[in-house]
Amino acid sequence: MSADEAATTIVGGLKQAGINLVVTLPDINLAQLLRAVEDDPDILHVPLCREEEGIGICAGAYLVGKKCAAIMQNGGFFNSNNAIVSTLLQYQIPLLLFIYYAGDIGDRTFSTSGSMTEPVLQALGVRYYVMRETSDAPELIKRAQILAEDAKRPVALLLTKEVLGRRAALKSL
Repeated sequence: MSADEAATTIVGGLKQAGINLVVTLPDINLAQLLRAVEDDPDILHVPLCREEEGIGICAGAYLVGKKCAAIMQNGGFFNSNNAIVSTLLQYQIPLLLFIYYAGDIGDRTFSTSGSMTEPVLQALGVRYYVMRETSDAPELIKRAQILAEDAKRPVALLLTKEVLGRRAALKSL
């Protein structure tokens, strides 16, 4: 599946889950997904300068009835931990966090970030799921949104290169 097809599938999953506001930061690895979010007329797209701004925007939007998601790289997730703790966890606000899993197994870039992503999510008590199959994305997004709403907590979906259509298979090590 191409990166454009993967992006279309993921955006379809967002819409099926009722997500109607998405905050994002520019990132080369997420380019097709961000473009698909921007181009969809059913989703209010809010571009950000910093990830923690998005946490505040989504918290406010939730309070007026929006269902929100934030798309960021794992480095940006690390930057937003204070906002996640002091806003989302403190005030029990659900939010889907779509985190590009830089440094995932088999990814030769950002291995330190990759090794810290899951332990930091665990330390925060944020449930997370690694997305590897694009075809599973719509159902997983819908279930994650249900979990976030019922638990009144953020839930993270870790986006691998595979789910984004950026790597079909490992070609060589």
